[in-house]
Amino acid sequence: MERYFLGNITAYGFKSSYESELSNKRRVILLKGGPGTGKSSILKKIAAEAKNKGMDRELWYCSGDPDSLDGVYIKQLDAAIVDATAQHASGADLPMIKDFLFDLASSLSHEKLSKFKDEIEELFKNKKWHFMRAYQHLKVALCHFSNQIQLEMQGLKVEKIRAYAAVFASDLREKCKSEGERRKLFTHAICPKGENIYYDHLRNKNIYRVDGSAAAKKVFFEEIERLTEGGTIILNPLEPNITDGITVGDYAIVGDVGHFKNDVCENINLKVYESALNTSAIEEEKNGVIMQTAFAEEQLEGARECHLNAEKYFVSAMNFDNNDRIYNEIRRLIFE
Repeated sequence: MERYFLGNITAYGFKSSYESELSNKRRVILLKGGPGTGKSSILKKIAAEAKNKGMDRELWYCSGDPDSLDGVYIKQLDAAIVDATAQHASGADLPMIKDFLFDLASSLSHEKLSKFKDEIEELFKNKKWHFMRAYQHLKVALCHFSNQIQLEMQGLKVEKIRAYAAVFASDLREKCKSEGERRKLFTHAICPKGENIYYDHLRNKNIYRVDGSAAAKKVFFEEIERLTEGGTIILNPLEPNITDGITVGDYAIVGDVGHFKNDVCENINLKVYESALNTSAIEEEKNGVIMQTAFAEEQLEGARECHLNAEKYFVSAMNFDNNDRIYNEIRRLIFE
């Protein structure tokens, strides 16, 4: 079992990998409906059933609320079920041919919900405002991060890092075959109340930990990515154009190993290629990233609170017996 964020809150807005992930799946089930209509509950029940059946799966979480599931992918069945509301999966390449759409709003009493129209609209307006402010802070954080990398680059032996990465990539290609299409996913997200990181992609892997500055890692991973095929690229949550790691076959090459630190088989030391010229300025930029990211997280928590308050109105207007019928139909489509 692995956990990912297929959609993520970044300095460029909401970055989604849903379309690329869903386009080649054998079966895709899309769930639509407002907050509190039971999408995440259905996803969790499907994930639990897959677990009980001993099926390997991926859980795709929501960066705006990491307690909420956005999708489940069951590997043996090549089937995915996802939240298809705004900012998530908007549809698929061949709707109604290989895909199925379920609208949980069909379980809503619009008569009951309409009584709270003004309150819901106000909550959604405030939620949008909080997201706007969060993205503004993340853009400033990205400016600090870009400045940090530029300062670190000044003392970096770029060509030597590229040469080292080329030798490493050549050895990696010898050890493992291409895994088909390359995936680009997030294991790290900027969320309300702090950052969330998953390390499941490192389980049962030969782990190489890359030590060095952000600039050194950027150069190293760019070369590894360019010279290898297949596998999974781990994207940076603030700047998704930067790679934080890559897994290919039985190998994982990452900068952050989390609780797998005792499983590292080799350290890749890039610090020998560094010579920082202005360490105080670099630290100042790093602190700027931390501060602005923290401000963004506060705004995301405000957006989450608006969402949870809106959910209460939707829940009070729901007929969950109808959701049970929808769940049983989804279950049949996936498992039978």
